[in-house]
Amino acid sequence: MMRWWATTSKYGDEVRANSMSDYLVYWYRALSDRCDRRTLAAAPRTLRIAVLSASTGGVFLVATWGALAWLAVSGRIELAVAATAVIAVQTTLAALSQVVVNGAAVFHTSLYLSDMQAFLDDAAARAPERGAVRHGARTEQIRLEEVVYQYPGKDKPAVDGVSLTLERGQILAIVGANGSGKSTLTRLLTGIYLPDKGRVTWNGTDLAEVDPTTVWAHTGLVPQIFAQWPMPVRENVTLGQPRTHDDAPVWEAIDAVGLREAVDDLPAGLDTLLSRDIFGGSELSGGQWQRVACSRALYRRPGLLILDEPTSQMDPRGEHQIFEQIKAIAAGRITIVVTHRLENTRIADHIVVMEHGRITEQGRYDDLVHAGGTFAELLELSQDR
Repeated sequence: MMRWWATTSKYGDEVRANSMSDYLVYWYRALSDRCDRRTLAAAPRTLRIAVLSASTGGVFLVATWGALAWLAVSGRIELAVAATAVIAVQTTLAALSQVVVNGAAVFHTSLYLSDMQAFLDDAAARAPERGAVRHGARTEQIRLEEVVYQYPGKDKPAVDGVSLTLERGQILAIVGANGSGKSTLTRLLTGIYLPDKGRVTWNGTDLAEVDPTTVWAHTGLVPQIFAQWPMPVRENVTLGQPRTHDDAPVWEAIDAVGLREAVDDLPAGLDTLLSRDIFGGSELSGGQWQRVACSRALYRRPGLLILDEPTSQMDPRGEHQIFEQIKAIAAGRITIVVTHRLENTRIADHIVVMEHGRITEQGRYDDLVHAGGTFAELLELSQDR
């Protein structure tokens, strides 16, 4: 389970942008070591059983050879020869069978190993070239300069010639229809993707030259499809951060998203395992899980906070609380909100409207409402529903 959760591409953006890799690898190794220790602990008993069964087999083999010897001594050589021949043939066939079985197993396993090596070589060839420059402690400015990104196998770029400047303390809202390039743009901003053309810079340094782990240490991402980790509540909030025994920051993040009452109602509070598939685990509703994902990003206190449809499953009260919290903490970071609920963009200092990978409109909420463009049209349609 741990291997699947850590490596599935479905949650790759969240694992990378929220610096979860080291944490997940640590727990995978810890669980593997636990399995190995139990296997080794059981080894003496297994060996004793093997020795006992082999000894029993040896006794019967000695008895058989004794019987054959008696037959030979008593002059019944014909029967002895026949019995010896039968045993010799059976022994030879058993040995040959083991050689064939073991040889087939080695060949079968080697096919998997060659496939795995081919996959690793292909993945290494596809990985973008990155530098080793370390990102500083603060994120003051992020710039996109004529950025173009096209997915492999696609005819048109997902992001096409986008230029944008973001400053610390600013809230940016990105809106547009499905497939307009909003989520791809956030992946470029965090360095998960590197552009095919143009540059993305953090504090003036091109992300292609920066060690991505030092960038992701300063990002907090709530993606559209976020992981519901089969771990206790505490680990679901702190995932990707250094281990701490102080629950005050955890409760602060939980309070910020209005989840305290739900956590208090769980059987073991912060220690409750959030997985109904595992014995003793509990489950949350879709909206509550979304609050957990938001609390995870807020707990990181990142320099760049990206929320991609962060309240799509929440009730109006929870949605309002989340956006009020976003506004309250915006001064210390760059905040990006991707949303289809255009009323929520009122909190933004700047709004960009994307269509077919390009920015077609941008400005403040009041300006775009009266501009008569795509934003005004989408807002009117959302209010009519």
